[in-house]
Amino acid sequence: MEENEKQGATALSKREMARKITGSVNAKNNEDAITRDQDIRRRERELRTRPERRRANNRYPQDGNARVQRPGVGYPREVSELTGEDYNAVFSDMPQQRTPRPPRKRAEMRSEREAREYVERRRMERAEKRKKQQRKQLIITLAAVAVLIGGAAGGGLLWFNHNMKSYDGIFLDNTFINGVRVGKLSVDDAAQLVKQYSDMPDVVTLTRPDGVDVTVPLTDLDSTDNIRDSVDEFFKEQDHHDWLKARTQKTEYSFKLDFSFNREMLHEEVNRKIVEGQNSIKSENARIERTPDGFQIVPEVVGTAIDKKKLQTLYDYIDGFLDRGSYSIDLKNCNCYKMPKVTSDDLRDELGVLNNLYDVEFTIDYGYAQETLNGSQVLKWISFDNSSPMDGFTVDEDMVESYVESVAKKYDSFGKSRTFKSTTRGEMTIEQGDGCYGWMTDYDKTTSLLVDLIHEGVSAKFEPYYYETSGGFKYTGKPEWRTAEADFSDTYCEVDLSSQHFWYYENGKLKYQCDIVSGLPTDARNTPGGVYKVWYKEMNKTLEGSTYEGESWSTFVNYWNNISTFGVGLHDAWWHDYFGGDRYLYAGSHGCVNMPYEAAQYVYENIDYDTPVFMYW
Repeated sequence: MEENEKQGATALSKREMARKITGSVNAKNNEDAITRDQDIRRRERELRTRPERRRANNRYPQDGNARVQRPGVGYPREVSELTGEDYNAVFSDMPQQRTPRPPRKRAEMRSEREAREYVERRRMERAEKRKKQQRKQLIITLAAVAVLIGGAAGGGLLWFNHNMKSYDGIFLDNTFINGVRVGKLSVDDAAQLVKQYSDMPDVVTLTRPDGVDVTVPLTDLDSTDNIRDSVDEFFKEQDHHDWLKARTQKTEYSFKLDFSFNREMLHEEVNRKIVEGQNSIKSENARIERTPDGFQIVPEVVGTAIDKKKLQTLYDYIDGFLDRGSYSIDLKNCNCYKMPKVTSDDLRDELGVLNNLYDVEFTIDYGYAQETLNGSQVLKWISFDNSSPMDGFTVDEDMVESYVESVAKKYDSFGKSRTFKSTTRGEMTIEQGDGCYGWMTDYDKTTSLLVDLIHEGVSAKFEPYYYETSGGFKYTGKPEWRTAEADFSDTYCEVDLSSQHFWYYENGKLKYQCDIVSGLPTDARNTPGGVYKVWYKEMNKTLEGSTYEGESWSTFVNYWNNISTFGVGLHDAWWHDYFGGDRYLYAGSHGCVNMPYEAAQYVYENIDYDTPVFMYW
């Protein structure tokens, strides 16, 4: 056993010497080396644990200190000292041959413990050496990768920095300020663009009443704003390292515009350009002129002269608009100019009326006939006062009244004599006398009506006004009885003062008659003849009156039928013993027609208003 241990130690010494001669295995053969090392360790374990078995199984005889053994069996791996080749590898394919075993000394044998420690130490040394080789290879590999990555990173960094440098002094892509794209613009250019699209005006525009614009640039008024500072602040906020991200992402900034300028300087410019730097034009009112083709408006002249006493009013007016954010100011409504009092617009309606007068017609309706007045005649009555154009055109009322009077004389019947067939005397002509029957036009009212219609300028048909007393009496008759020949029909009352008798005819037929008592035949109490009409009735009335001679009376009657405008009527008279004959000569009335009770009642109940009453002597 000691001899085997000695031989093993000798074999290990040879292997160690071979390895020192041949050097370490190249890195590319590490895997083969690891496999061989595992085989060596397996053989060493067999050497330590089964020495007797190896000797019992050895087919080769021993001779002294030497023996012949099959190569590669029972020994650790050995390497040729001359070629560095593994003996086992060399002889693995060769026929087996016997070789002499070198003599083995017991002194060279180590104990099992020492061998184990030696093997472990060798294993650790080999493992450490492999680790160093692996670290070296890893370092080389990492270095190569680092060189590649460093080269790529260096190139990428160089490209990144180069592109970032192209944004020096300008905004990144997709940058917006107050909605305005300023990407790739410098601060100055961006500020100018933002200002261009902002609400900040460049000038203050003042429009004079004559339509001329006067502009005052804000740059002349020491104007300041926060646009440049705000844009510069946004530029400083941008991180230009984000240039790549900015190509696809939008960056928005916003700020509230704030600007100001010197108001005193503006007032000085206004005074220089508007108040003093212009030729004043005097204002003139618009007016209407007559032409051969009609009427036309001469437009007003808008003056430009400013009342210097109202300069502060002008400044306050301008400042008011500026405070509301308006920089285009119309000075037309500023109360500092001497403006025309009448404009063309003020005369539009008037002009329309005048031009319409050429075509208008005014028709005066008299019932049985009409009188037409055309525009050409009306235009002769019109005149203008250009000093008071707002008063419109003037209609000559005297000329209108003259026209109304001329027409009225043609159609009025009041004051005219009438012919009728009396009961006892045949056909008679009765003068108007003191009677009130007939149609009489009220000139004043009809003239005013026509003048108003002319001012309206619209064709119209109208009835004239008829004269009416304060007591309510109206100088008209029954319209249906009015004709070109007469203003009464065959329905009337007849009073013969000579025979003291009364008749009433209706549609030509006698309906009622009676005796009467008329007025005492004196200047103060006589009953005058004429054409009267029934126009007022009243029951249970007290009649009061007096004569110019001083005689007065107060008499109660049951039926009062008024037929005049001065107190003559038909009424009952209970105090008479009889009627008719010559009773009026000594017991006559104060001018009224006294009748029996039944007769006065009949008139009251059966005779219509506007029925004519013919009284005659």
